Amino acid sequence: MSGLAHFIERQGIPTVVVSLVREHITQMKPPRALHVPFQFGRPFGAPDSPDFQRRVLTAALRLLERCDGPLIEDFPESAPDVATDTPDDQQGWVCPVNFSGPKVAPDSPEAFRQRLHQEIVLLQPWYEESVRRQKGRRLDGLTTLSPRQIADHLFSYLHNQGIPSFVTGEPMARAIKLCADDLKHYYYQAALARPGRATGIAVDNWFFGDTAAGRLHIELRRLLKAMDDPALRRIGEMNLVPHAMLHHATD
Repeated sequence: MSGLAHFIERQGIPTVVVSLVREHITQMKPPRALHVPFQFGRPFGAPDSPDFQRRVLTAALRLLERCDGPLIEDFPESAPDVATDTPDDQQGWVCPVNFSGPKVAPDSPEAFRQRLHQEIVLLQPWYEESVRRQKGRRLDGLTTLSPRQIADHLFSYLHNQGIPSFVTGEPMARAIKLCADDLKHYYYQAALARPGRATGIAVDNWFFGDTAAGRLHIELRRLLKAMDDPALRRIGEMNLVPHAMLHHATD
């Protein structure tokens, strides 16, 4: 969209880009851009929140008054959680599995690996129920690896960056992205069978805030962002943890 904005501007038509990924607009430098810290797929925040969406739209349109670009402004508000009005929804979302007990840090290798395996096993019945309800449709399946295999590969890479790619025919950066997405989607597939309803933000907060798999994504992001390889660094910066979930990566 940033490249298209440059083309349209050359025709004399002012443009403004609403961007969910700040790195994109920083590199492409569109004439005017509003960066919003929202979930992917929701550039105006959340459904059924017209007042909030109007504030985002107004902030974007006000940039059309500026002629000193290329410029980037950051929208100062976080997206609201989705409001619901049914009795079940008001009770809040119930996680399929309560991962109780003290959290284990990734620098306690064997204990952390066991915690990952335990989560995967506990979620398996919910995952299978979700696939059944969805008539066989799955969120995961980008690789042929099982969730446990993926968890082991990603965890091994976290502690030893010299291992070979664990996805046949793919460079390490691509292998990490595919496997991280597959592991996350396994958890999200299980969450689809949850009691009650939840917003995407609630499930994101559960994954990145309460699960060992989410912590694995956060630690991989921290590692890859410091890598010299630009492909690995790009995966760390853009693909492992959504911008709206970065508050889980500050501890």
